[in-house]
Amino acid sequence: MPDPINLRTASASNLVIAGAACSGTSFLAAQLSSHPRIDPGSVKESNLFSRNYERGPAWYEGLFEPPADGLRRMDASVSYTFSHFPAAVDRLAAHAPAALVVYLVRDPIPRAVSHYLHNRHYFKQEMAPDFGAAIRTNELYAGASDYQRWLDALYGRFPRDQVLVVPFTAVTEGGVAAQVCARLRLPAPAPMQEATAEAHRNNVVGFKHEAFRVASRKLRRSRFYPVVRERLGADRLRRVRSMVTKETTLPTVQDALDSCSPDQLSDLHELDQQSWDAVTACLAEQDERLGLRWSSYWPARSSPTTGQ
Repeated sequence: MPDPINLRTASASNLVIAGAACSGTSFLAAQLSSHPRIDPGSVKESNLFSRNYERGPAWYEGLFEPPADGLRRMDASVSYTFSHFPAAVDRLAAHAPAALVVYLVRDPIPRAVSHYLHNRHYFKQEMAPDFGAAIRTNELYAGASDYQRWLDALYGRFPRDQVLVVPFTAVTEGGVAAQVCARLRLPAPAPMQEATAEAHRNNVVGFKHEAFRVASRKLRRSRFYPVVRERLGADRLRRVRSMVTKETTLPTVQDALDSCSPDQLSDLHELDQQSWDAVTACLAEQDERLGLRWSSYWPARSSPTTGQ
């Protein structure tokens, strides 16, 4: 089957936040979106090179302001590092070979559990009643925590100077937005106020009524969503979200692991160690090359996260 679109006909993004989901991507995207010289597009996640590939370059182009000197385009689509879309990184590299790609990472198993809880309790897209059942039938959660795979993919398609790996806790404490802007040759963004910052933390919540969830899902999937988001603005949309959602009591990471079989725990332990080793080595090299200290934000390993 021929490629449905010519990727080089779409104007390239200068900055791509490619994952990992539930690792501070929404917070960082919000910080960078406030910069007057960064165009975040009319939707946070275009997903052009993954689930929206068939929509083509004209649709993608319509999400952004016309190209202009000094204006940087940002695409924050965590699905580019989902195992469901193995061609996404290749497509991204073909379209935007000069982009700065930011890849955020979090302790692998808590990240996978958080990802499951979001899909189960907020999006209502996951029918599995517990984490063990979910990873038995869906490769998404463990797959997005396979940092060795995605680091190899990114470094295999982009020069190392164009890939910035960011530990989860560094996003709020390590000056990440300023570092990204410096790499884009932009002045640092204004500091985000605490109240505003809290609004961008992607906590798992539930809808107050099923009708709100259905309406939200239909809007996000409709062709009108970019227009609605652009006219209301991201901050107003978040305020609406807070009005129709509520805090919910969720299983802990240990509760989630208790639902796993011994074989699953063994596989998770192996994934945890492999991913941790890959990120540890990557951050050490990156710190030395860029003069950073982000390794200090990566969790130490006294015992495996899976409890074995």
